[in-house]
Amino acid sequence: MVNISAVTSRIIRALAPAALGLVGAIAVSTPSEAQSSWNDVIAAAKKEGKVVIYNGTNYPIVRKLGNLFHSEYGIAVDVLDGRASEIRERIRSEQAAGRAIGDLIYSGSTSIALQTAEGAFQQHGPLPLAGNLAEEYTPNGTFLPSNAGNFAVLLNSNLVAEADAPKSWGDLTDPKWSGKILSDDPRALGGGQVWFEVTYRNFGRAFHEKIAAHKPVFSRVWAESNRRVARGEFPVYLPFNVSEYQSLKGLPIRPLIPAEGVPYVQFGAAILKDAPHPNAGRLFMNWLLDEPRQLIYVNEGFRPALKGIAAKIPSELRPLTLAKALGTTEPGKTQHYLDLAKEIYK
Repeated sequence: MVNISAVTSRIIRALAPAALGLVGAIAVSTPSEAQSSWNDVIAAAKKEGKVVIYNGTNYPIVRKLGNLFHSEYGIAVDVLDGRASEIRERIRSEQAAGRAIGDLIYSGSTSIALQTAEGAFQQHGPLPLAGNLAEEYTPNGTFLPSNAGNFAVLLNSNLVAEADAPKSWGDLTDPKWSGKILSDDPRALGGGQVWFEVTYRNFGRAFHEKIAAHKPVFSRVWAESNRRVARGEFPVYLPFNVSEYQSLKGLPIRPLIPAEGVPYVQFGAAILKDAPHPNAGRLFMNWLLDEPRQLIYVNEGFRPALKGIAAKIPSELRPLTLAKALGTTEPGKTQHYLDLAKEIYK
């Protein structure tokens, strides 16, 4: 997997002085002092008694993790699901009104980078497990990556014979797929936008003009889209979030990893400015990086962020989760690609 974009790197450099200050504070503390300090965070989090998470991915795993967190700490977890663009607007409205409700956002790195530039978040402070991240996952003091998702292609195995299946992204430009493609909407933040940007950068405008000529049907409800393919309404859905494969096993579907590789996006959390329960938010973020939680990500088809855990990925999921990376989004160019998608897909 390639590292974060140059634009995100500039954000990190801008935060570096504060981050170095935090590192320095940790460096001069003894282990017992650091543990005592973190125990204070845990105690404060339990006193707050609640954490509100705005889930910009819509992934069910966020609620599953929230339930486990509640079981472990007795801290209530409220989760609001929505597309990244919807969550972004909600946060804007709340902050403009000075009425903070949410504590954390859990979303993709592109959306979070956009909102970081808008001043939506506060720094999370020292987190004991942040030092265990794999090299390709770079925290910046605000966004803490916890995993990544690959975006492939979903086929209905009854409608698409093995011999007729596409082998590459380029194969989908064949006229035989006209009227047969269901797609997450590339004109809004989400998986469709990630797919559009990465494939546009790799294959150019001509690729997308050919796909647009097929008149794909757009959806903004990815979970239902997977089921529509399984029911045979469409033979092809793109981009398919590999983490959904486990929930679809037994249905007439087949995931396809194109020969060129797959777009991917890092997911993780950030604490909202003026969060009512910031300590509970910090505790939840750090908790996501512990091995038991990372194994939950692994078993649901996500690429883990913790060092050394990739070897524990089940063999049947390994080709999907460790697929060749085609690329990820560049936060500073998101609006540019959204505008291009609106030009091409009308």
